[in-house]
Amino acid sequence: MANSGHVSLAFRFHPTDQEIIRSILYKMLVEREPLNLSYKGIVHDEDLFGTKEPWKIWEDYGGDQLHDQDLYFLCQLKRLNFSGSRTHRKVGCEGSWREGVASKLVYDGNANPIGRIRQLRYKNSKSEHHGGWYLDEYSLFVGDDGHDQTTLGINFVICRLRKNHRKYHMDAQKTQEPERALEREAPSSLQNFSPSPPPSFEQLVAMTPPFWAAPLPHMVWLFRYPLL
Repeated sequence: MANSGHVSLAFRFHPTDQEIIRSILYKMLVEREPLNLSYKGIVHDEDLFGTKEPWKIWEDYGGDQLHDQDLYFLCQLKRLNFSGSRTHRKVGCEGSWREGVASKLVYDGNANPIGRIRQLRYKNSKSEHHGGWYLDEYSLFVGDDGHDQTTLGINFVICRLRKNHRKYHMDAQKTQEPERALEREAPSSLQNFSPSPPPSFEQLVAMTPPFWAAPLPHMVWLFRYPLL
């Protein structure tokens, strides 16, 4: 469930890749320390590979109220089989997280690898949210030889959920453009229109033709049945 802790509006959480690996993952998974109190309400416990859609998770944790920030989660990876290294990356009803670029290593100050980042993107061609979400997955390297945490059975990662604001901004522009075009056309079509005032009595009399200008059948009727 969404964390109810409140964070100051002036607070900005922008950790470096090294800080995420060293200060959060390493301390929790290797040193077995609880999550630092300063991260409470910032690093949430949520399954980003489950049935909940990414935009629903974003809403539940107040993503739209954040300014220039992302959401961070501690997640447990799900293996497709016991012996393999492939990971379950489905999310929501029909979506999945797909790697768009190759993963990259995170190094400490001595150029030693301490972790890995996988950059994933939400894929669901049937959804309007297709391509609208990013997930940066941070995993830990354990040991001097740089073994990946997953080879040692440590399946917890830190995930940074990011909204693709550019995609939603472009979609909004496409939706608003036809409406704006109609707004621009409407005044031009109506600006030359001015309703005419109703005709006066004199104008109505002038518009009424005399009886001799009546159509021929009416004239025949007048001669056959003269007025008394």
